[in-house]
Amino acid sequence: MILEKLVVENFRQFRGRHEMTFSTETQKNVTVIHAENGFGKTALLNALLWGFYGHPGLTEKFEQPHNIIHEGLVRSPKDLREAEARVTILFRHSGEKYTLSRSLSLPQQNDDSRKTELHLEVQRDGQPIDIDKPQWAVEALMPSGISPYLFFDGEGIEHLAMEKNAGQIRTAIYQMLGLSLLEAGIADLSHPNVRGRLVKELKDNTDEDTVRLIEREQKLVTEIETLTKRSQVCCENQTAVAKEIDGIDKKLAANNEARALQKRRQTLEDEEKGVCLKLRELTSKLSACIAEDGFTLFSGKLVRSGFEITQRLRQERKMPAKVLNIFVDELLQTGECVCGCPLTLGSPARAKVEALRTIAGDQHFNNAVSALDHSLGLIDGVTNRVRATIRDGVNERDTLSRRLRQIAEEQILIHAQLGGKDDEEVHVLEGEREKKLFLQRELILEEGRLDKDLKDDQRDLDIVRREIDSSKQSASIAAKAQRRLKAVDESIALLQTIREHEMRDLRKILNDEIDLHFQNIIDRAYWAELSDDFVLRLKKRVGTGDFQEIINVAKSSGQGQITSLVFIASLVALARRRAAIPTILKDLEGGDYPMVMDSPFGQLGQDFQAGVAKWIPTLAPQVVVFVSSSQYKGKVEEMLNDGRRVGRRYMLAYHGPTKRSEAAASIVLGSKQFTQYFHCESEYTEIREIEL
Repeated sequence: MILEKLVVENFRQFRGRHEMTFSTETQKNVTVIHAENGFGKTALLNALLWGFYGHPGLTEKFEQPHNIIHEGLVRSPKDLREAEARVTILFRHSGEKYTLSRSLSLPQQNDDSRKTELHLEVQRDGQPIDIDKPQWAVEALMPSGISPYLFFDGEGIEHLAMEKNAGQIRTAIYQMLGLSLLEAGIADLSHPNVRGRLVKELKDNTDEDTVRLIEREQKLVTEIETLTKRSQVCCENQTAVAKEIDGIDKKLAANNEARALQKRRQTLEDEEKGVCLKLRELTSKLSACIAEDGFTLFSGKLVRSGFEITQRLRQERKMPAKVLNIFVDELLQTGECVCGCPLTLGSPARAKVEALRTIAGDQHFNNAVSALDHSLGLIDGVTNRVRATIRDGVNERDTLSRRLRQIAEEQILIHAQLGGKDDEEVHVLEGEREKKLFLQRELILEEGRLDKDLKDDQRDLDIVRREIDSSKQSASIAAKAQRRLKAVDESIALLQTIREHEMRDLRKILNDEIDLHFQNIIDRAYWAELSDDFVLRLKKRVGTGDFQEIINVAKSSGQGQITSLVFIASLVALARRRAAIPTILKDLEGGDYPMVMDSPFGQLGQDFQAGVAKWIPTLAPQVVVFVSSSQYKGKVEEMLNDGRRVGRRYMLAYHGPTKRSEAAASIVLGSKQFTQYFHCESEYTEIREIEL
């Protein structure tokens, strides 16, 4: 998962609408957010968590979690419809673009702030698709169990290195490295509804009465008229935005500084369309192949058994038969053998021919076996062809998907290069182009939602007007409980064995990764290790010669924080390349995860800060860092600037009657000074982008 954009509206002290675009470049993967304590760092971190997980995702430092909407709107709402908090997150995952939006109205907050509205959409082939059960989908993309390892307060992260949190570490490993599949399988099979109840009854649905059908019809007609008008406006807006983007592209193409990069971007966009078209065609081809001949892939045992039968019949000389009953009967009827010898009744010659009936084959049997042999050969041939088609198709799909990722990365690089030009016109045009692209994406998603709603309403209207009754037939699943229970128990035992073997192999690989990262930060004779009981320990060797031994080291606060950071980074690194790790479980996809850290340098001494700051860009494919001015100055600023890995910078500008005494009113970055605190009677925070 790569975060693209965050929009907060009336969330805690962020009054009104504020947005932040995260850096997604490969070489500049760090987004830095400068903020003093009390200016809104914790609120902004929790806005991301609330967006993904709602109330259960909020951190312990987020005080009064039941109050989400900005206080000013709560105290004196001009319009209850406007008194609403909303968080929108745009992100990418496995090559697909998602838009997540969670909202809470004032009436909802007054009733129960935990009950929010969540919508999740994925964009495929340029069209938005509304995802049913969005919270389940979020859990599949980024399970809530791993969120504390990806969105965290750096000053309190050292708790992971404590023995009492071994269970949390084990859960994180399971979820990020695919072992949760085994855990879920074991839990599902052990559940009373599976193991204890092997018969489940389905209840009939009652039909809607005529009065409700008529009321529903009238409501649907009104909704369709409203949606149609909104869809027309949305299409008009899309056309206008497309023209504006085209105009910006032409201006960039005419600019000497941007001409080459803009031309390359246009080439990439054209290629992207062609690759997407090939992917759709390939998907259709594979779907057709599987639908028509996919069954042959599961017929191997049947084909082998058939070949064994026909081979045995050949060995027994029953196929093909040397002589057939129909031929023997014809000889007896004519009364003459093929050699001309008469077959008179009672003669020895006739008796010998009649004896042939006991070994002669039946014509129908012979034809049936021959047809079986031929059909088995055909199925075997189709199986090989289907297997080859699917293998070649999957390889081609991987190649096309890889090319799409390469195109996306190059487009991001072009955007960064154009945005970094000294030419003011190019800089402004590229910024406007990015805003228009986000707006275009929102309009496309809106059109898709409206189109889906129109189709759903029209379908429901047709059903209502035809008064089609729908019902579900009752059914029960009957089986021999003893046999099924035995199968369930054997399956549970097998999954548990696989889980233990997987964890044993993965722990060794994870420890190698932990040690590698740890040595990059701390230049001492220490190393970190994950024990068999999932405790993060710091170790060192003592003694000399043959009298050396390994002991556990008592961790300082700073060492505990670094050990925890190292563990998280190692886990994220393994999750990214999970598909390439050779373990029992096959075909597990790797996953990119962002890392969002609040004050990662707070508890570190000067000797540790430089190492962590230098190493932070390698923590994850995307890193977001909240940092105060006191934590940032010195080695941290020096290392981040030297690495040139910061792609975006923001500051939280605080407006209020007072500020904390330790909070700086302004911050100096590079050669520029930026004001962070503004005296104001009302209290609120703004998100402002910084350009150095």
